[in-house]
Amino acid sequence: MTKHYGVYSALAVLVMTAALAAVPVLAGYAAADAKKIDACSLLTKEEIQAAVGKPAEAGKPNTRANVAGGSLCDFKVGDYGSVGVMTVPVGSANTYDKTLAGLKKMGTKTEDAPGIGDHSFFAYPGYGMIQLNTWKGSLYIIITLIVPGATEAQEKPMAEKLMGKILEKL
Repeated sequence: MTKHYGVYSALAVLVMTAALAAVPVLAGYAAADAKKIDACSLLTKEEIQAAVGKPAEAGKPNTRANVAGGSLCDFKVGDYGSVGVMTVPVGSANTYDKTLAGLKKMGTKTEDAPGIGDHSFFAYPGYGMIQLNTWKGSLYIIITLIVPGATEAQEKPMAEKLMGKILEKL
């Protein structure tokens, strides 16, 4: 079962990268003085366990995806699930409106998530995962969840709780 985690982790990276590819983010990063946030410092395994109801391992930096100016962290959940956290500085190309429009153009189902950060929406890329995309000040944060046995409806409040924990720390 553990080998499934690697597949799901790689899939989550691919989907997070696709979310960023929905708009040409590399061309529009914020100024170089934007504070780089270590995504692994934003959640603990205990916070993830409390939110998803399954054992979680400590986060590990993920270097498989090139997140220019940002950070990506993976937390293993249960036998083969994962929670991914990605942070990127906001620039002119990865605004809420452009990112949402890009995902819709790619055919990804989305849903508003009011009251979280400055702007937020859920994306449902398939394969049993959901993403919560949130903008807070000069930071764009994506949480991707693949929780074994959980439905999208069950994963939404998990993602909201985890994003709340992240926003408290910023």
